[in-house]
Amino acid sequence: MGSGSQPNGRALPRWARTAVVVYLSVTFAVVVAALLSGVLVLGLDPGFKEGLLLVLVVLTLPVSLAYFVIGTFGSGGGLGLATVLYYLGYLLLAAVNAGVFRWIVLSARRRTPVPAAGTPGPSRQYPTAKLRGITPDVTKLWWAVPLAVLLSLPQWMVASFAWCGVSGCSGGGFGVATGSEWIAVILSAANGLILAVAVFGVRWLYPTGKRALIALAAGTLFGLLGAAVTHG
Repeated sequence: MGSGSQPNGRALPRWARTAVVVYLSVTFAVVVAALLSGVLVLGLDPGFKEGLLLVLVVLTLPVSLAYFVIGTFGSGGGLGLATVLYYLGYLLLAAVNAGVFRWIVLSARRRTPVPAAGTPGPSRQYPTAKLRGITPDVTKLWWAVPLAVLLSLPQWMVASFAWCGVSGCSGGGFGVATGSEWIAVILSAANGLILAVAVFGVRWLYPTGKRALIALAAGTLFGLLGAAVTHG
């Protein structure tokens, strides 16, 4: 086909491909590090090994929460076949997350058809663009944003415990537990990233730079909101 052919509708944009590759590579590296820490006698701090498992749980949220709980019941220690398969299961969860991410991005970027007699937009490159660069795809935000919030709920739950412990920051019950606040910070940032991707992935506004700024602002505010809510 000539140079004017339409792009492949099943291909991810470059930023999304890069995100998937980085995500899967980091998850694979953590799985390998966790397995090697069990094979090699390195005299590592047990907290370091627990930290690797925690990183895997965070990387493969939200399904990994239930997977982690189920795995703890069958944990017998050592590095047997069951342990290896358990850690490889996190790679499968990461692949599932990558597949869901791909579906969301492609669904969000699929253009909303417009009538042939419709008013042309501000540029020939984006014929569906209308007044002030807003396109008919803006309606997709009605499902993209709630979906991002839904995917953030497991991280909110974990962050609420990570800030101050089971009893919360009021100091009642078992008292305030410190030392894991960094987990809550990471999860709050991850939730902000999820919302930012949802707002940016939907091609509802042009130019792209303007949409990117709005997505960055929305993600930042959502991350700060999550930190404030879970810190109660």
